[in-house]
Amino acid sequence: MALITINHHTNTLGKHHSFKVILPEEDSQYDTKSEVQPLKSILLLHGLSNDETVYTRYTNIERFANAAHIAVIMPSADHSFYTNMVFGHSYYDYVLEVHDYARQILPLSKKREDNFVAGHSMGGYGTIKMAFTQGDRFAKACFMSSATHLENLLSYEWYDFSPKAIAGDVTSMKELDIEPRALVDRALADGYALPELYMMCGTEDELYQNNLDFKKYLEDHAVDFKYEDGPGGHDWEYWNEGIHKAIQWFAGNRR
Repeated sequence: MALITINHHTNTLGKHHSFKVILPEEDSQYDTKSEVQPLKSILLLHGLSNDETVYTRYTNIERFANAAHIAVIMPSADHSFYTNMVFGHSYYDYVLEVHDYARQILPLSKKREDNFVAGHSMGGYGTIKMAFTQGDRFAKACFMSSATHLENLLSYEWYDFSPKAIAGDVTSMKELDIEPRALVDRALADGYALPELYMMCGTEDELYQNNLDFKKYLEDHAVDFKYEDGPGGHDWEYWNEGIHKAIQWFAGNRR
C-alpha cells in the first residue's frame, strides 16, 4: 500500500496545491516486462473543517481500500462547498482537475464503471453535486451525513467561513443553481445519466431531519437510490463505519 502526497501546480487555482492518494499495490507494478494494471478509484471529499489528510488520520481507510483493492484520491477544497466560489477559488473545477490529473499520471482506470465518489457533511454535498452534474465520470456515489439544505449556511458560524464567498450577496440559497434540489431538477430535466446512489445518515446527527427531507425529495422525483440510517452522530465514529460500507459497496461486496 502506497500513501502518496502530491504537490503540483494546478492550472485551475493558479498555484501549487496538494492532494493525497492511497494506492494499493499489485504484482504488475513490480513487473517491468508487463503493463501496469489500472486500479479502480474513489474521489473522496472532506468536510468543512477538514483537508486532504483527514480520512487517513481519523479512519481506517487505508486498510479498507487495500482490502477492496481500490485507490483513493483525496483533494483539498478549503471552505468552498465544492463550488466555483463567487469570492474565492474555483474549487469545483479544481477537484475535477485533480480527478483527471491523478488518473493521467497514476495507474488508475479512466473507465466510468471503475470510478466512484464519496464524502461526508460538506463533502456529502460535494458528492451530491458530482453525482448530479458529473455522472458520466462516476458509476457510484455515496454521500454521508450530507449538507442538503444550503439555506442553513446563511446563519452557520465557523472559523473564517463565509457563505457570501460561496454564493455572493444573497438573502436566500433556495433559488440558486447550486442548491441540491436544483441540481436534481436540472439533471432529471436534461435526462442525465446518474450514477448508482447510496445515502446514509446517523439518527443522532443534527443534519438527520434535513437528510430525511432530501430523501423524500429524491423519492418524490423517482430517483433510484440506496438508503441507510441508524445510530450515529455527526462524527468520525460514524464516518469510519460509513466509508467502510461505501468501499464494500463500490467493490460490489454489499447490496
